[in-house]
Amino acid sequence: MPFYELTQWPLLALTLVFLAASVTVAVAVLPRHRGPGPGKYLLQAASIVMVTVLSIIALFLKLNADNQWYSSWADLLNGDIAGPAQTTVLGAPVKKVIREAPATSGRFTQLQSNPALNPDFGSQVKPKAAAGQWVSFTFTGPTTGISQDVAVWLPPSYLKHPRRAYPLITAFSGYPGSPATYIQTLHYDRTVQDQVSQGRLREPLVVVPDMFPANLDTECVDGSDGKYESYVAVDLVNWIRKNLRTVDNPQAWATTGYSAGGWCATMFSVLHPRQWASSINFAGYFAPDYSPHQRWNTVRDPRYNLGTVVARHRPAVAIWFFSGGDDRRPLRSLAAFEPQVSAPTSLVTNISEFGGHRLNIWRPQMGSSLAWLGSVSGYFAPP
Repeated sequence: MPFYELTQWPLLALTLVFLAASVTVAVAVLPRHRGPGPGKYLLQAASIVMVTVLSIIALFLKLNADNQWYSSWADLLNGDIAGPAQTTVLGAPVKKVIREAPATSGRFTQLQSNPALNPDFGSQVKPKAAAGQWVSFTFTGPTTGISQDVAVWLPPSYLKHPRRAYPLITAFSGYPGSPATYIQTLHYDRTVQDQVSQGRLREPLVVVPDMFPANLDTECVDGSDGKYESYVAVDLVNWIRKNLRTVDNPQAWATTGYSAGGWCATMFSVLHPRQWASSINFAGYFAPDYSPHQRWNTVRDPRYNLGTVVARHRPAVAIWFFSGGDDRRPLRSLAAFEPQVSAPTSLVTNISEFGGHRLNIWRPQMGSSLAWLGSVSGYFAPP
């Protein structure tokens, strides 16, 4: 790869050299050699502008190298145009739903039937919410002791049908990130409702736990800094079953996530196939990718190498994966994971022609991922 590419350190080093030279000229040279007339002020202003511009460029190059937002100059020039995606199916063939699962109803507790009575939600629940509603609360896991914010989306019909059970999507943000990304940036509820209105998806519940508190890169694992896998797979799952009207079938439970959250999404379905039978992964990876100075387990911990897990245990889960074509880190992880996949595990990969590691590349594909979910699971299929 040429040294002048966006993610290469020589380009950053060259920028820093120019920045240092510009600072030296602005601070040490120009004040000592000011000539008469307005030219000296224009020269001083130009040097300050140069220092500011080079500082911004250097900061962008460093952050871009760390996060792979734009993997090349071509990716930067293409903007948010990712091009068509090439789809590949590995492992078990994708089985399309012929007939949707029947709407599930049953006897539920008063707590499940009427969310307004739930002390975790308090007065947040609106009796009339034509587009559905988000409610948030702080949940402390009784077995792990971890206390984190959780956001729950209640679909429009949830309050109208107190005896109806719903499929559920557990969603994970990237690092750093929080449930607010799904609410305020991705507007995930709108994407869900678009797919429902187009007849591609049944109304689901959406639960988004905060897995990266205060810039702690938990990687959603049980490690030396806390049992975050158990926080979700044990504590939060038990809370969901007790407080929400969900279908007690792994085909009615799915995960989704982007970047580090994509890893979390696939990890939970692969390690807990009796809870989540489907996983949607946007540019995540298939083994923990700890941030510097944040490593909560050994590098090659076999518990969290998903390639090793699917090769050995072959869980009956369906995985949908998307990545921009210029996003090298998830593509390298995918290349190591693919050869390990065999039936009954199913892996559908979608790789676009262009695109780096950023939300605007993934956002247009989120509707497609939900349509896929509605096509492979009778519980998510539109009634």
